[in-house]
Amino acid sequence: MTEIARIALIGDLHGSWDDWDSRYFNASDYALLLFTGDLGSGTRDNGVRIARSLGRLAKPAYVMPGNNDVRHAPEIAAEIGHQRGLFALRRIGAAVKAGMHMPLSGQVRLCGYSVHPLELAGRSITLLAARPHALGGGDFSYPERLSSSYGVSSMEASARRLRELVESAPSEELLVLAHNGPSGLGSAATDPWGCDFRAEAGDWGDADLADALAHARKLGKRVLAVIAGHMHSPTCGGDARTWQLRRHGTLYVNPARVPRIFEDARAKYRHHAVLEIGVEARGCAREQDVEARGCAREQDDEARGCAREQDVEARGCAREQDVEAREQNVESVVVREVLVQESE
Repeated sequence: MTEIARIALIGDLHGSWDDWDSRYFNASDYALLLFTGDLGSGTRDNGVRIARSLGRLAKPAYVMPGNNDVRHAPEIAAEIGHQRGLFALRRIGAAVKAGMHMPLSGQVRLCGYSVHPLELAGRSITLLAARPHALGGGDFSYPERLSSSYGVSSMEASARRLRELVESAPSEELLVLAHNGPSGLGSAATDPWGCDFRAEAGDWGDADLADALAHARKLGKRVLAVIAGHMHSPTCGGDARTWQLRRHGTLYVNPARVPRIFEDARAKYRHHAVLEIGVEARGCAREQDVEARGCAREQDDEARGCAREQDVEARGCAREQDVEAREQNVESVVVREVLVQESE
């Protein structure tokens, strides 16, 4: 039987979150919630209100601070920590009454420049949290905040830290959470992290993140998906942004639909995306990889006694089947958008 892990991807909030959302996700079957940041609308009260509501989530959740969260980052972190503590106390109280043992910590974590081992769909996967507060466009934004909070003070230091995190990841497979996406995925205004507020458009992705992903591939790590927001859909010109694509065996997802809560004449809707990770296709990928290596060995044996062309054919066969195996593995990770009607 195929085991599926379902992960909710919640794009930039910008104030569009309340306790209705918390109740909805608490009642869901999601194994994990990932937030791309920009929690509030820019004011302290709004940011803290969102943090207070997020802190009431009973599901495991990781929140990547966005550029909009910089000014009130200490208050947001304190509020999430406070709510996490209250959540733990409530669970402990309920467990004592029921005579049960419960974990002594809450579920929601702010993240950044960090790795988090996970068990999802029967496989070990590491969540790598990239640079917080990223503004994109090639700039190392908010250096004083990042230096004081994370000890990182330049783009070069950030790239180095992210490479070190890739190397320290305890699993072969990675999920990456960021506020802004990597460079190299398009320069049109409607590309996942293309600039939509300048006439000349341009690639607004982050080079340090792109460097870390290339490093992961070099080490043989499988980056299953990269989740990041910051560049919204619809764009400033009112066009739909490309919100998902596959490249180098990785699924890139930008779930930042802003505003995420909207309504029409019929209902009010709340947006998120769902990432599904399964194991059946992964098993098939391993079988094909074994076949590929077997094919290579058999043809290599023949090549030793024959012409050099056969060796070339053998290596070509191995490469083609290895590509098929990797593609099969990629297809075990899929994403789709979800619009929830508030009446649901």
